[in-house]
Formats: sequence, structure tokens, C-alpha cells
Amino acid sequence: MNKTVLQCSGALALCLVSTASVANDFKFSLGVGLPFLLTPEVSYSQPGADSRWYANYKMGLDDGFSGGYERALDADKKHALGVLIGAFSVVDDKRPCPDSDKTEMTQDNVFAQISFDIGSALGCALSEAFDEESLNGIALTYSYQANGLNESGWRVRFELGHGEAARSKRKDTSGGFIVSYQF
Repeated sequence: MNKTVLQCSGALALCLVSTASVANDFKFSLGVGLPFLLTPEVSYSQPGADSRWYANYKMGLDDGFSGGYERALDADKKHALGVLIGAFSVVDDKRPCPDSDKTEMTQDNVFAQISFDIGSALGCALSEAFDEESLNGIALTYSYQANGLNESGWRVRFELGHGEAARSKRKDTSGGFIVSYQF
């Protein structure tokens, strides 16, 4: 009976130790940048490793998911190069502003035309401000981590890639940056 309790206790302790070590391999970071305004990210790495896998959700005027891999370039693990697949930038979707239907001005329709023109101008301005769409594709990344690749602290990542816009299907090359803190 004691042997069974001892075996079960040992198995439970082994499970807890392995679960704790897996939990330590996952990190969470929160970042801000351009063109995406907020980027929560989760990453996975082995303790002491010089590389990491990550997935994030980028939010701004448009949003998107991306995942990637980074590998440290130096012994201090402060500089890293990587690749990501998914959303890495946003582009203007080039929607034209609606044309105002100019009609011949008469005394009766002057105020209606002026109201329509002002409404069209405001609608066009709002459309221009919010007509961004995610650029999805493949990008190269460069990161600088003040405390090292898989350590808690500040990180700056630059992304440059080529991809296709989400709605317009336009192909473009663009990039961005994220300043984040890894917990």
C-alpha cells in the first residue's frame, strides 16, 4: 500500500515539475507600434535557447494575426533575425471617394447641393482616414532585446515584407515596428 502511494506521489511530482517547466517556456508580451497600435504576443522557447517561436494579434485601423520564428545573432542574445507569416503592415485600399452628383445650380437646389457637397467632403475625409487594410504575407524581422531574446524586458522589432492586401488583393511591400515589453 505504501509503495502504491509512493509511486503515485512520485508520478504526481513529476507531472507538476514538467508542467511548471513547460509553463516557464511560454512568455507574454504587449507592444505598441506602427502601423498597428496594439500587439499582444505569446512566445515559446526552451530555457537558455537562442531562438523562439511566437504568435501575435495586431490591432489598429485594421487587424490581423501573424506567427514567426526568431534566432539570436550574438552570444548576449540581444540581436535577432527572423521571419514571420501573416499580417505585418497595412496599406491604403485606394477606394475612390464618391463623386458628388453635380446638378445645375438653381435657386431651388442651391442649399441641397451645398449640403450634399459638405456631406460628401466629410464622408470622403472619414473614408480616407479609415480605409486601411492589412497586408498579409511573409516578412523578415530584426529585433533588439535589452535583456536578451527570451528574457523579461523591452524589445524593439522591425518588420519588412511583401504580401497581399486583405480586401483589395493588391500586392505591396511594406513594413512596420513594434516596441513591446515581455513579461
